[in-house]
Amino acid sequence: MADSASPIAETSPATEPQHVPREALRRALSSYLVLAPGRALADFLIDYGLYLSAIAGVLFVPWLAVKILLSIFAGVKIANLGTLAHDAAHGNLFRRPWQNRLAGVLGFLPGLYNYQLWVYDHHYVHHPFNNGRHRDSWTPLSKAEYDALPRLRRWREHLYRMPFGLGFAPYYIIERWWVVRFFPRAALLPARFLAPAWRYFAILAVYLAGFLTLLACAPFYSSTGAVTALILGFVVPFYVWQTLFSFTVFVHHTHPDIPWFDGAVDRKETVPMEQISLHLAFPRWFAVFIHHICEHPAHHVMPRIPYHQLYAAQQRLNGISPGLAVYQRFSFAWLNDTLRRCKLYDYERNGWVGYDGRPTAASPVGPALRAAMAQSQGTMYIPPRDAVPAAE
Repeated sequence: MADSASPIAETSPATEPQHVPREALRRALSSYLVLAPGRALADFLIDYGLYLSAIAGVLFVPWLAVKILLSIFAGVKIANLGTLAHDAAHGNLFRRPWQNRLAGVLGFLPGLYNYQLWVYDHHYVHHPFNNGRHRDSWTPLSKAEYDALPRLRRWREHLYRMPFGLGFAPYYIIERWWVVRFFPRAALLPARFLAPAWRYFAILAVYLAGFLTLLACAPFYSSTGAVTALILGFVVPFYVWQTLFSFTVFVHHTHPDIPWFDGAVDRKETVPMEQISLHLAFPRWFAVFIHHICEHPAHHVMPRIPYHQLYAAQQRLNGISPGLAVYQRFSFAWLNDTLRRCKLYDYERNGWVGYDGRPTAASPVGPALRAAMAQSQGTMYIPPRDAVPAAE
């Protein structure tokens, strides 16, 4: 392995992929901007029905082993509903804005996500400025930032990137859910979004109080004890949901071939969206089951493509820009290798490094792209209370 003084290996200029103009991509993918409200409603009702059925099973099925399986399944269904709520927030499920808003609020309800906080963080921060140095999901620290952390905080960084994703849920619950998904904070949210954020928080608070009360009173209407009902009806599903969501956002933008940036970078032309997000491929049946949430580059190129069109759109995108689209088949061996190699990021030399500062992969930024980035007219994340561009 290279020593810490060695520069991170660069991509050869001859191997750098050819850039495809963004407008050409948008024209090629425009045929996939097709809403299917009937299918969206059916998927939404099926996922909600299965989630409620799983919770009912936790309360009324007499066998503990089955209760545990249903509890885990409830967490999976919360994740499915979260995916549909994500699409609804983009306006991709139904034709009328109020219908999408209602689906978004209801879809995020079991997962305790504040709809307004989601819209701000995902649409106004993540989409325009993804892979930047601002607060976002799984933003890698630099070696200097890591070294400056207290010992306990460094231990948490090691926990978060444990093998097999064992640290995914702790990461998201500690670093993201409580901070930017649940409780409104004036320091992180522009003033114009605070009032609606508090209204959505009130909805979540009423729901949470009612749901926990329902579970705690389980002995009065079922043979399930209160502790069992609370653990298997709420704690386990929530933990499964946070694990799955944290995994999803980790793999969307973490890969040895995907760069991160410190500074103003144009994410539309200079560094195309399909080069900074991962197409993580699963078997087709599983992609359908998870509502195509991992056909992610196509979503970043055109966020208004509905989930049921993303598979075809992603195949088209891969064919148009085969050298740019970062493609990976899922395996646990790949996941563990990524968790091992993608610890910290060297923002000066553009490449992933370990906790010791040694490079763990060749730089995904070649000389031509590096030169283009230096001349980029892009924008950086603007702090709260100022105007920021929304996602398309």
